[in-house]
Amino acid sequence: MSVKYTKFRSFLLPKEVVEALFLTAHNIPLQNSKESEIIVGLSIINDILSKSNQNKKLDDDYSFHCIPMDSRFLKTKYGNDYNNYITWLIIHNVIWKDFYFDNRTTHYYLQLNETYISKINSLCRENDIPVESIGEVIDTYCLRDNIEISLESHAIKGINQNQKNRIFNSWYKIKVPITKTNKKFLTKDYEAESTYINNAPKHIKKMGSHYRKELKIDYKKAIEHSENRYFNELSEAKNSKEEHSAFKRYSSRISSISAIHNGSLNKTLRFKRNDTNKRLDTNLTNMASDLRQFIVGYENMSYLDLCNSQPVLFNILLQSYRKNASESLLQEIDNYFSITTSGKWYEWLQGLYGLSRNECKEIWMKIAYSENSHNKEVKKVFQKQFPLIYSIIAEIKKENYANFAIALQKIESKIFIDVICKELVSHNIIPYTMHDGLLVPSEDEEKTLKIMQSTLKERLGVIPLIKFE
Repeated sequence: MSVKYTKFRSFLLPKEVVEALFLTAHNIPLQNSKESEIIVGLSIINDILSKSNQNKKLDDDYSFHCIPMDSRFLKTKYGNDYNNYITWLIIHNVIWKDFYFDNRTTHYYLQLNETYISKINSLCRENDIPVESIGEVIDTYCLRDNIEISLESHAIKGINQNQKNRIFNSWYKIKVPITKTNKKFLTKDYEAESTYINNAPKHIKKMGSHYRKELKIDYKKAIEHSENRYFNELSEAKNSKEEHSAFKRYSSRISSISAIHNGSLNKTLRFKRNDTNKRLDTNLTNMASDLRQFIVGYENMSYLDLCNSQPVLFNILLQSYRKNASESLLQEIDNYFSITTSGKWYEWLQGLYGLSRNECKEIWMKIAYSENSHNKEVKKVFQKQFPLIYSIIAEIKKENYANFAIALQKIESKIFIDVICKELVSHNIIPYTMHDGLLVPSEDEEKTLKIMQSTLKERLGVIPLIKFE
């Protein structure tokens, strides 16, 4: 007798969120749903957790766990009943909905862990369920939906009992069977990206195939690193807000690692060009840079990136303003060009603001990427030095503050993906891309550097600073 083989989609999600979801379903189940509210809920929670690090905003602690999703996306992924699932999750405080900055796009958030703990305790009291018996409730739904679930508690070295009270480091590993009806939201993204890779230009097709076949991560070491980093950040936290931020960074790292680990089998490897800015979005482009060292084979690779990339690439946009420009504008453009292409942009901002390099990076982001009406005092300092260039930036952002960032990202993707990567592949060098940086075999470092330098010189007129490790 033949044995039927079942394919699974795996999730790795924080213990508190999962238990809140299962108890909610036990208390007030979603009626008349075509799909299991548990499986759809797990998928939506995973969407928020795994994709939120692509949408970080300045000065907002919650942004680590929020993503914008409009009705078209939700309807395509979850079907016509999408609103029932979303509404059920929101009403029962499993997720949180808000309009974000532009008041046009709905953003969905995970709650704070303390909120989930409070909800769990409340539901246990309301339903006369001992907290230690939550596993029995979970088992009931797992049997119903053929879900396999196990609890992983990651040990962090050096924790004493008092410190452990404020550490959330337990995760549920959940395997959901893929069926004819749920595969549209469990594997749809991966299958769509497979179609994209197969129909992409030749060099991108080769990069995509190589990426899916070769990309692996040292799971154990990456997890241990993330745990220790979380503990260190938590030890240094001065208040509860910093503790929450530490957890959000930690959980984003765990999600990134999990998505690459067995990514082909689990259908969680991402590789597709963004429709808006034309960047190539992958797991690597959205992964914390300190995890890069755990890519299998990293010790035999070289990473090359363009220093001060966005400020440098702005020079290409400024070139179109040289025609009929006043002497004052030409002088500003030349001055800006000299500072940025030397790789000293953030050091120059340090001299202007008297702040650290990282603080000046954030200042540049506020100048370039926030709405014109925001951060005015910070912008006034820059505006005094470059009044005409600042007015150009403000004009580009006038209708939509994202337009400036998108314009620079399109320039970046055109140069790196359409020119540099194409040339590299023609020389049998298949890179991993990180937007303005490339990871290549160490033996190809010199050739890659020459191609990057010649391409950028052709567009800028000089060779900007490229650093490599």
